[in-house]
Parts: sequence; structure tokens; C-alpha cells
Amino acid sequence: MENPRGGSTVSLRLLAALLLMASFSASAANISITLDKLSPFPALTLTCDRDEQGVDVPIPDRWTVTRVSAEIHYTASLALEGDSSQIVFLINGTPFALTRLEATTPDMRVKLNIPVQYFRNGYNRFSFAVTQATKTKGCEAPCAPDKFTHINLADSTLDMDYEEKPVPLELSSIAGFLFDPKMFPEGRVNLITEDQSAQSLTQAGIVASGIARRYDYRKVIFSVGSRPRPGMDNVVIGRSEFVQSLLDAGAMTLGSSSGGYLKIFPLPMAAGEIDPAHALIAVTGQTQDHVKLAAETFANLSLGFPGSQELDAFAFQIPDIPVYAGREVLEASKTYDFKTLNFPTTTFQGVNPTGKAITFRLPADFLIKQNLAAKLELNFSYGAGARNDSALNIVVNDTAVRAIRLGDQDGGFFKDYEVDIPTFLFKPGRNVIELGLELHPSAEACPLLTGNLFVTMFETSTLTFPDMPHFVEMPKLELFMLNGFPFTRWPDGFESLVYLPEASPQAVAAALNLIGLMTQKNGFPLMGLRVVDKPPSGWKGDMLVLGRPALLPAELRRNSPLATGKGANVPYPIVRDWEGSYTFAHSNQTSQLGIHQGLILEFESPYEPGRSVMLIGAENPQTLFNISTALLEPEIQGQIMGGTAIIDLGPQFAKPRISSIRAERSYTTGKGKDISVLESFLYTHPGAYFGLLAALVLALAWSIYFALHRYRMSRKLGRDATTAG
Repeated sequence: MENPRGGSTVSLRLLAALLLMASFSASAANISITLDKLSPFPALTLTCDRDEQGVDVPIPDRWTVTRVSAEIHYTASLALEGDSSQIVFLINGTPFALTRLEATTPDMRVKLNIPVQYFRNGYNRFSFAVTQATKTKGCEAPCAPDKFTHINLADSTLDMDYEEKPVPLELSSIAGFLFDPKMFPEGRVNLITEDQSAQSLTQAGIVASGIARRYDYRKVIFSVGSRPRPGMDNVVIGRSEFVQSLLDAGAMTLGSSSGGYLKIFPLPMAAGEIDPAHALIAVTGQTQDHVKLAAETFANLSLGFPGSQELDAFAFQIPDIPVYAGREVLEASKTYDFKTLNFPTTTFQGVNPTGKAITFRLPADFLIKQNLAAKLELNFSYGAGARNDSALNIVVNDTAVRAIRLGDQDGGFFKDYEVDIPTFLFKPGRNVIELGLELHPSAEACPLLTGNLFVTMFETSTLTFPDMPHFVEMPKLELFMLNGFPFTRWPDGFESLVYLPEASPQAVAAALNLIGLMTQKNGFPLMGLRVVDKPPSGWKGDMLVLGRPALLPAELRRNSPLATGKGANVPYPIVRDWEGSYTFAHSNQTSQLGIHQGLILEFESPYEPGRSVMLIGAENPQTLFNISTALLEPEIQGQIMGGTAIIDLGPQFAKPRISSIRAERSYTTGKGKDISVLESFLYTHPGAYFGLLAALVLALAWSIYFALHRYRMSRKLGRDATTAG
């Protein structure tokens, strides 16, 4: 009999959970990865008397680590004294192994068994600390050039065994446990849709965008199918009747709902078995409107709530989203303090300590004006006893801009120290302002005392970027790789759509991969992005097309800089000038892409001036999918630029081969109110600009000449009249 206080229900749930745990045999897995995959650098060089650097090893919440080993390849300086030089290996600050740095064996490989108890779920710092002394007698320079140890991360490996934990059957698992940026080397998710209609594909795009955002910058690859895929998390999207038909095979049921409905299950397997280490999430409702509401709710579950297995959503309100907002984007003419820019009050201490950087992004279509300046106002102090050549260095995008001398022997404190940085040093997309230190002790006697060598930068320091118009010359595929521009002009993808001429599972998965890429670049779920399977004739926004180039609608083909098929006009770059522009030869031919080749084009939409069409084309769906996964790699993204790119994934190449060129025809886009039609014309026609400038100079010269001529004539007439009188 059911307890009116709910005791029986709780007991049944607890019993079910215990039975599930008892029946779950944890599956062991292994991963082996080179350390450069965990670092932005292929190698680390440790210098000076003492130095410590390392990499962060992510451990997802769903893993229990059972064994870890590493093989480290390093090279030490021949000048090091073996009795006084050593390298210490640490996990989260705890040393677990050390070895001497011997000049007699400078190139070493060391194998390490790392105690698993030193690891925790989260980011674990695997670091290398060195103490380096040379054979020099007397007082040594702390940072002599012969004091170094080079860690080859690309040739060092980490090998790990782990077991997967059961997925908690709570929707709060979505926010961090399931789609976890600590998952490496990549995340994989399978999406199941009711059909291939525009409605279903748009709903899948919203779900994929929400998943990719949770993975942060971690690569995530989507697949699409009609049934759950084993070994990965699955999301089924569709109306309740369709979703329940899939759940029947696992004897699972949906609850009753009157709106958008979400529920999490263990992943059903063949023969009625389940995989508790992976989840099946239902995104459903009675009507298509309810399914869309459920998809939007799913995409925005960013807190560990709710703790229930299901929820019924009745409404979803999106806040006002300003255009050009997004991850780490600065708003022009707004003053930001360093604390807001992830630079809290920091003290740098010792001889030449490691500096710190401010990283931010500027809108992709900013027209960076050359005659303005960004303003830093620094609040900092420094200690006594520094040599008068000590300095605080400011470096912008790898260009040294300013060195502030720290020359007072008694130390000092600066408030609102102004530094103007010319705006031509900045660029659309990611920008970095580095604060580096050169600190030298004034004393020359040994031992060198460096405790008083410090600089403290206070979080009340500020950065202000001047106002700029939104105006850029297109096509520029590199802007898409920066933050998904122009499809992320509105952070939620408003006024953008994805067109799939053939909605095969591989083409849909390719579209979801690119939707995930744009989401991760801009940091906002693309809930305003539409996915269509019919030619969007007359569309007034920006358009991403994925499929065979021959299926491009005729009005789009006419604007395309390169076409395939019968009678195609193919431009071949012949001569490249100093500004990067090409002279093209044109060939009329009947041809098409190879089986492993893809084409990436960007050109102006025939339906609306200033709007863009981007085509990612391949002759077969599998190659299209392979291209979409290749574009998730930063190494590949950095090679995509201009208006035309050809990517070859042929087996004859060790890595994808990419050819990028600027297009012949350019156009401009931006916010019309920020720049006049005349400015737009003169920016894109520099010849007309200089012609107009010359005409203005000639007109001014003629006006001055005419005024002087009239003045001289009037004086002459006056003198003649006086003489006659």
C-alpha cells in the first residue's frame, strides 16, 4: 500500500537505483595522448635558476581514474652541474618523482608511474620544476642563457586507464556531467530526429548548439541516425508519439506533459539491456511548438537544476540580445576594469617573473581606424632595490609597444598611469595585451636576495577602446573561423539560415558540426538560426549552404566565384601582388571536385546587398561530413581565408591540404548607420578616393589663384583711377 507521505515511492526509487548500480559492471577504457594536445605550445623551455611550467590534464566528472603513466622527453643544457641541477615532476603541486639534470646525458626519456590518488575530477596541473646551476665559479647570473631545459611535449605521452561512472538520472547532469569540456580528446553525441523536415532540423540545430556551448572549446562531433548509437550519449528530438516508439524497445516511458518536455534515461541497448554509463535524453512535446520549446529549454540548462528526471516547460523567455555581443567581446567606448577582464590583483615576484595577459575580442567587422588610440590606465606598485634598467613591458599582439622604467631605488606606486595604444595594432577577433616584467637586482654580491623584487598590478586598472564603425570588405572566410561571422552578427543567429539541398544523415551531421563550431566561437546558443531543405529564394539574411555544388540554385551560382559541372568558369590565380591580390586567368570547362575534395566559397547574396552566402561543398555526403570535422581543428581553421578555399583530404597527404585565395569580386557589410554611402564607396575604391583628393587639391589651388588674381586686378584698377584723377 502506498504511503501517503511518499515513503513507498522513495523506497522503490532507491531500490531501483541500487539494482541499477549492482547490475552495472564498470567498463574500463584507456586513452593515450601526446602532451602537446593539452597545451597551446608544442614544447616548454624552462630557464633561469628556478622555473616551473606545465600542462593541465582534464579529468571529466564521469571518469574514475585507475592508472596513469607518462613518458617525458627532455633536453638539458650541457653547462648544467649535475650535483646541483634537477627536475621535479608534480601533480597539483605535489612532487612524485625527480631526477638529476646531467650534462653527460642531456637528452633523456623518463618513464613515470603517477599515483592516481594525486588526481581529482577537474583540471590537474602536471608540472615540471627545475633547479639549474652551471659549473661557473663565483656569482652566477640568475638567467644566464646556458641555463635551460627543453620539454618536448609533442614527443611526450600520457597514458591513462579509467572507468566510466553511471549517469545520474537527473536533468542537472546535462549542465556539467554529460557534456563536459574536460572530456578529451573530443566529445561525441548522436542526435535522433523525427524526420528530415525543416522544423525537425531547426530543432536539432538548437539542441546541437546547446550541447556544443557546454563543451566550451572542446571539439564535439555530432552524428545523426534513426536509432540510438552505443558508446555515446544520445538525444532524441521529436513529438511524444515518435519518442515513445523508440523508448518502447527499452521498456521506458515518458510522463504526461502539456508543454515542452525533457526526460533523461539510461541508454537502451540491444536485447533489452541498458548502458548506465551513457544517457538517452528525450526532447519532446505533443506538438512541434512544444518540441521547439523543449529544445530551447534544453539548450539553456546551464545550472545544476532541476534535480528531477523530467521537467515540463510552459514558456521560455530570451533576454534582449544586443547585436555584436558574444564571448569576451569588448563594447566600444566602454571602460573595463582589469578584474572584469579576468585580471585580478596580481603580484609578480623574483627575477624576470612570468607576466600575465589580457585577452579579449573585437567584433569581426570592426573598421579599425588608424588615427585613434585605446587607453590603458594602470594602477601598480613596485618594490625597492631594483636596478634602474628594470621595466614593465606592454606587448600588443606580439608587438612591443611601451616599456615603463621602474627606476626608483626606493620603489614606487603609480595611480592612473596612462598608456595610449595605437588602434592599428589591434585586429578583428582575438587580441592580447601582455604585461611582461624585466626585474633585475641592483646588488651584485652572492647570494642574490630577490624577495624585494616585485610588481603588483591592481585590478582597478582599466582599458577603454574607442568607438569604431562596423564596416568590413568581404569575402573573408577567416572571419567565419574567428567567431562565425557573418552568421553570428546577432549572437543567437538571427537573420541567418542553413540550407541543405540534400538532407542525408551525413549532411545533417555536417551542419550540426558547423553550428556547434559557431556556437563555441561566439559563446551563445544559436536559437535564432533556421535550417531549411528548400531553396530559400529571396532570403534577406546570411546563408550557409552545405551539399553538392551542382545543387546550388541558379541565382546563387551566378554570384559564385567558382562553379563546377558543365560549362563552369574556373578562375586560376596567376600573379600575386604585394597586397595579396591576384591576377586571374579564366577557364571554361566541364569538371567537378575529387572524391576527397571540398570547396569553401563566400560571396555576396543576390537577394540583399551586403549579405553573404557561404558554400561548403563536396561531391558526396561522407566527404562533406569529413570536411566539417576537419574544420573543427584550429590548425585547419588558421589556413582558411579569402573568398575561396579548396580542401583536399586525400590519403596521399599526411594532413589536409588547403589552398586559399582572395576572390576577384568584393563587397562590403556592416551597420549602415555607422558609415555613409560615400565613405563606403571611397573605402572600396581607393583609386576614386585619391582622384577625389587630387581634384579637391586642384580646386583649392584654383580658388586661391582666382582670389589672388581678382585681388591684384582690383588693386590695379584702384591705382589707375588714382592716377587718372
